[in-house]
Amino acid sequence: MIHLSTRRWAHFVAALLGVAGHCSTARGQEAARYAIVDMGDIGGAGANTPYAINNNGVIVGSLLDASNVDVRSFIWRNGVVEYLEPLVQGFDTRANDINDSDEVTGYSYIALGVQHAVLWRADGTVVDLGTLSGEDSIGHSINDVGEVAGQSDLPDSGYHAFLWIDGQFTDLGDLGRQGSSTSAINNSHQVVGGSFRDEGPAKRAFVWESSEMVDLGTLPNGSQSEAEDINDGGVIAGYAIHSSSLRHAVLWEDRVIRSIHNPSIGGQSEAYAINESGQVVGFLDVDRRFEHTSGFLYEGSGPMVNVMTLLPPGHTWRQLLNVADINDHGEIVAYGDHIGGSDYLYHAVLLTPIRPTLTLQGPQPGTAGTLNGIRATGCTPGSRVHFFYSTTGGGTLVPGCNHTDGVTLQLENPIRAGTATANANGIATLTRFIPRNAANLGEVLIQAVDADNCQISQLVVHEFE
Repeated sequence: MIHLSTRRWAHFVAALLGVAGHCSTARGQEAARYAIVDMGDIGGAGANTPYAINNNGVIVGSLLDASNVDVRSFIWRNGVVEYLEPLVQGFDTRANDINDSDEVTGYSYIALGVQHAVLWRADGTVVDLGTLSGEDSIGHSINDVGEVAGQSDLPDSGYHAFLWIDGQFTDLGDLGRQGSSTSAINNSHQVVGGSFRDEGPAKRAFVWESSEMVDLGTLPNGSQSEAEDINDGGVIAGYAIHSSSLRHAVLWEDRVIRSIHNPSIGGQSEAYAINESGQVVGFLDVDRRFEHTSGFLYEGSGPMVNVMTLLPPGHTWRQLLNVADINDHGEIVAYGDHIGGSDYLYHAVLLTPIRPTLTLQGPQPGTAGTLNGIRATGCTPGSRVHFFYSTTGGGTLVPGCNHTDGVTLQLENPIRAGTATANANGIATLTRFIPRNAANLGEVLIQAVDADNCQISQLVVHEFE
């Protein structure tokens, strides 16, 4: 949440600008278009992993609790965390997916070594979905009408993908040899995943629809593929083994496969999720040795990019891993660790794209040791506009505003430099004296927000001379 400090080393840099009527823009660079919100030490032990985000911006995942042994599942709404109850108290759970009704699927242990697929209703009630008459089952995905896709042990041996609808299981079968599992289900009842075939030891991607499991094939001269997600338009994201024996992120459109891998940013990639506009996120092996890993974003009109390049300047994140999901607002969930932090102290993070409706101009003249002005245009007349700054990029939720609307500060530990009221022309101007030693600060990140109307400016990066 925003820290509304008015500490006066705001004199130090703080202050912002203005001379009304001055229209030149700030020197420096405009930051990347995403904020990154650290979801914090949710479980007490520090390590937590998000797996899915819905279109309400609600996130589910799992964590190690304070004992650093037990695994619990959480649901995160605008910075507030709740825990999902297990089927049997004291046993581990894992939340894998959430729909737009805030229903969640995953699994919960019911005895030592025995786990069942579950459905957590929006009111927190947990439902045991059972199995395909075998011992274990897992819920992998849930659509907006509460249909669950997963996998279950069979009575004798092996496991099969399943579809659960209103208490009824459908065994989806396999592509010739026991061993199939689902990854996702869309609102058209299409299910995707991977299955073994009679020929060869490798899995093959499939789509199940109209009571038939269809082999989606793989890349030319490749040996393996798996489908990870499907949107309501039927576009499927996943990976396939390339002829080079490396994994490539791929898409299937009308059951035709194509690679979206970008060799200029990594050696291998896997697509994990796709939203309704065709944005894709997934895993990126940068150096082909799994020693330097990250995540990617692919938007169709250009090559996939490393998600680290989307972050605001001056951030403190060392790496982002397990870029797991993306919603229809373009929000991404992942986990990562900070530069200089403890090994394996991974935190869940939310990457949310910023959609500025205010334009920030300044500082002017941009030099230390004199009065500087900064102004925001496009404001609601009469509204109070707060100007924030930091020397560290990151992400901070704005109280009373929803991050799904693109209103999140791209600043870590923001300090309020001051507040100005917008005039009849929608211009809010703030003037401050900038001390001479502000020239030693390096880059200063500045952003304006009208919290009452949930409007935000672009991020301005400036270095005082």
